[in-house]
Amino acid sequence: MVSVSVVKTMEDQLVLQGLDNMRYWEIKENIPDIDELDPRGKGQMGMPVDVSKADSNDLDATLTLGPPYPPEQMDGVRKMQSQLIKIGYSVGRTGVDGKYGPRTARGVEAFKKDYNETGNGTEMTGSALDKLAKVESGAIPKVSKPSKTGNPKPFGGKELKALDFGGEKNKEAKKIADEFLGREMKEQEWNALVRATVAEASPDSKEQAAVMAVILNRANSSKYPDGIMGVLTQKNQFQAVTGTPANRAPSRNFSRPTSKQIASVVDAVINHLPNSNKTWLNFTANNPKAYGAGTNIDFMYAMRQSPGAKVIGGTVFGNIA
Repeated sequence: MVSVSVVKTMEDQLVLQGLDNMRYWEIKENIPDIDELDPRGKGQMGMPVDVSKADSNDLDATLTLGPPYPPEQMDGVRKMQSQLIKIGYSVGRTGVDGKYGPRTARGVEAFKKDYNETGNGTEMTGSALDKLAKVESGAIPKVSKPSKTGNPKPFGGKELKALDFGGEKNKEAKKIADEFLGREMKEQEWNALVRATVAEASPDSKEQAAVMAVILNRANSSKYPDGIMGVLTQKNQFQAVTGTPANRAPSRNFSRPTSKQIASVVDAVINHLPNSNKTWLNFTANNPKAYGAGTNIDFMYAMRQSPGAKVIGGTVFGNIA
């Protein structure tokens, strides 16, 4: 573990924070094979990033491969990465991070190949970005089988298997979540959202609903990547989903949730999501014991003191400016 004294930047803190949180909750629930699990946490839902959510891209804009990674280009890159992920092109393990690096370039090149755009992956012109936006929105039909990028896919490179949600209750829960989000989610989005809620929350029903609400709020916020998949794969945010610097695989509770855990989240959505806060964008563990060496416990205290913050179950929810 890195000592707190060498944590020099907010990014360092976000990477290091909460690595022991998931182990804390799993110990609390007395999971028999806890020693086989990786210690990664709920994560401290860190500083927001402004991401444009315009319906189409600027036809005069061109995004180019780095390094360097110009700050003025990063919002546009985040949007592009999110759109590529949503239509089936991996941009690497780091997900939506605003950096047009070699892994993102592979995703761009595969997209261009499939949609008859000229050039390789070293740049995306305004016209190519506009086509990407139209494919993502459905205005242009998607190819049936996207070309492989050679990048590791999100979620540890594994496809998310369909979950057994339990019939009619699942339909009711998804409809409620769709209404909270303001649009109908695809099954893959709903699948990932339920998994993430299982992994990021304790079994407390109101806490589960609040965790899901934060994810949905981020999907609707201009400060974060577009869509559920973009939000969940954003770098350094949901470590139970994207893994940690030491192990990029997602947590066991995300990869292999039990039927009992899935049913608990479905019930939480039905009973509590409609009344959950629609402005919260951050959460972090509220128990100091969940913060190991090198994690940023100061964020917990800042969250507690933030205007409108509230403790639900073992988590404090609110907003950090």
